[in-house]
Amino acid sequence: MGPFPPTRRGPTRRMTFARRTHWAKRAVLAPFSRTRIAGVQVLLTFDDGPHPEHTPAVLERLSTFGASAAFFLVGNRITEPALVEHVRGHGHAIGNHTFGHAVPRWCEVRASIEDVRRCQLLVPHATLFRPPLGKLTPGLWLAARRLGLGCMSWSLDSGDWRCRSAADAKRCADEVLKFVRPGDIILFHDDHRWIAPILDVVLPGLAARRLLPDIRSMARRSRT
Repeated sequence: MGPFPPTRRGPTRRMTFARRTHWAKRAVLAPFSRTRIAGVQVLLTFDDGPHPEHTPAVLERLSTFGASAAFFLVGNRITEPALVEHVRGHGHAIGNHTFGHAVPRWCEVRASIEDVRRCQLLVPHATLFRPPLGKLTPGLWLAARRLGLGCMSWSLDSGDWRCRSAADAKRCADEVLKFVRPGDIILFHDDHRWIAPILDVVLPGLAARRLLPDIRSMARRSRT
């Protein structure tokens, strides 16, 4: 069975690492809110970076396959602003993931607005927003709306943050490829050592199925 028990999400799906989530579309809450994208491709998203070692490894692998992604950056982890420009220079979208990556209480509106604003000062080109742990509170929603950021969730959680070994990474990648569907928004994290070996399996698998994403065309569809 492995170290992580299967988690049931959706009608009949059983997963260990990869978990499918079904979010209500909050169209009234932000410029746009997506859990899936139109078309036959998927969208790769990376949370909790940038990391001075692991983010460049992700960029290298995406470049090899000509794939684009969305990176949701945490403000207090931006120790090298040049790395953010490196992400943009590769044609990827930048997202705001708050400054401190703390999940605020429901009533903490002012603190939430300030947390998002501080991050936006460091990533002024960000056009997307994802709340920590995907928990969109009123304050975080209001902050995103004021800054004109589109809120984006995900439809398939890779569970990569659970990996503790090479075997875990291989199983995680295999399950992503098993459960992924066209139009999925896949959640990864670029702040840990196992993301590179996971992508070494996932990217060729997606390429073989012609599912590799193009963030620019997705953004155009999302704003229509």
